[in-house]
Amino acid sequence: MNKGLIAIHNACIAKNLPFVSFRLPQQERSTTYIQSTPGNGEWNSIRDISGQTGFLLSPFDTRNGHRHILIKPDLVIDEKDISRETILEVESLEERPQPRWNGGNPVITGREAYMEQVDAIKSSIANGAFQKAVLSRIRVVKGNHMEIVPKLFQTICRKHPNAFSYLFKSDEHFWLGASPEPLLRLREGRISTVSLAGTRPYAEKHMNINKWTAKEVLEQEYVTRYIHDVLHAFHVKDYRVSSPYVKKAGNLLHLRTDFTLDFTKLNGRLWEFVEAMHPTPAVAGQPKEDAISFIKNLEPHDRDYYTGFLGPLGPQGEMDLFVNLRCMKITPDYISLYVGGGITLDSDPAEEWNETRLKALSLLKIMGIYMDIQK
Repeated sequence: MNKGLIAIHNACIAKNLPFVSFRLPQQERSTTYIQSTPGNGEWNSIRDISGQTGFLLSPFDTRNGHRHILIKPDLVIDEKDISRETILEVESLEERPQPRWNGGNPVITGREAYMEQVDAIKSSIANGAFQKAVLSRIRVVKGNHMEIVPKLFQTICRKHPNAFSYLFKSDEHFWLGASPEPLLRLREGRISTVSLAGTRPYAEKHMNINKWTAKEVLEQEYVTRYIHDVLHAFHVKDYRVSSPYVKKAGNLLHLRTDFTLDFTKLNGRLWEFVEAMHPTPAVAGQPKEDAISFIKNLEPHDRDYYTGFLGPLGPQGEMDLFVNLRCMKITPDYISLYVGGGITLDSDPAEEWNETRLKALSLLKIMGIYMDIQK
């Protein structure tokens, strides 16, 4: 446990400084951005982000009033370089007014209600409304657990080496997570993205893609087809796509297909492409707008920044954006874990409920190290 990083996190939380610590997949150390200049960088349109540098947090749906948030990298700290002087520098930064935390308790959906929602989606699919919809719910851990959050971040990094792990705070927006799903990465003139869907608990026998069910294969195929369609809509014909394979993410497995293309193929329409890509059928459904309209009426809660996207934007235009999955929202009164799954005509309501339990368990086990919770 890096005690220096914990001290920095505690100072930022106490002073309500906008900050983020993140660690890319397979990296050994995290990077921290702290914004010391005044103001909160927020936008209604993703296209207005073009040319900005920092760390971006984007919502699932801006129509709910949530905005794109950018933390500026006024102070950049590599985990390996933290010294006493670094901590003192952070502790000397000017304090901001304390946040007005989001009011109201989160809406919790129980097992029976969730399974009824699955049945409602299946009925709509049978009637031809759409082919797939992604349903989510919230699991709540009550109490003020602010003091363990810095430790949670480091433990999540250690337990999920293949995920994009982060701790983000900007005023009342406080999120922590470990996402297995890249949305779009731009490095050295190459863009990469993935089709990721279908979930099973980790077991060696499940590493064989031929052992997965037709429902799971079709669920992932919807996402793959969608990415092909977006690329064709942007007149991108020359790109590489892998065969589907099984990818491990913590205690879970997913089906995954990789896409890569030259950045120049987008003809300067990068943020339009990001806007078109999100949300994919992996977090919304297919067709996208029909599924979103249905689940917004069905789900009793606001997804907020769950199933949005986030990541660092570099000074040379490079970016690493990930879908905000396996995440939790932190407040002084509770921690909300957001989980969900794709529903198709072949979905079994009880199995869909169990899938959300497995997804929550990956974070609950880590939280259980520091607190007494019922998993």
